[in-house]
Amino acid sequence: MGPAHATIDEDPTDRLRPEKLAAANINPVTRLATDYLNHFNDVVMMLELVPDMPECIEDVVGWVPVTYDDYFRNSHFRERELAVLAWENADPDVRSEFDAAVTHLDCAMAEAICLAERCDGTDGEAGERLRDCVVGRLKPLIATASAIVNGTAAQRAGFDDGTDPGAQAAIDELFH
Repeated sequence: MGPAHATIDEDPTDRLRPEKLAAANINPVTRLATDYLNHFNDVVMMLELVPDMPECIEDVVGWVPVTYDDYFRNSHFRERELAVLAWENADPDVRSEFDAAVTHLDCAMAEAICLAERCDGTDGEAGERLRDCVVGRLKPLIATASAIVNGTAAQRAGFDDGTDPGAQAAIDELFH
């Protein structure tokens, strides 16, 4: 599928009208869709199971970062072309803020998967480190990305680098 473009008889500005974006579950202000966050949420649900069900690791080890526009281009999202068009026309500052949050999320996800690979069901501490990473790092980062999508400035105001010192210390310990 090629890039998202309006049909010849449809003006892109018409396709980006707030009511059309809202009907497609795309925030009309930020021009972003929370559907992208499913790329992370699905894996987080599986990561939460790994400490008690180590065989679930098979469902997360293949996870790879995917850009926002590539996610939609390859998704079954009903309005995927509109989602890409809206992304291409979103405020560059919003896109930049969102990209920064996603970069932190991609890194945290890779670290969590590394932690999960060390969970074999016999090491309670490894399971706790993974749980701490999921709860203390991944979920807050997803909440930050969601706040950016939804234009919730109050939630975004606390965005630093998304790290919880306790969770980060556990991850650092793995790499030393």
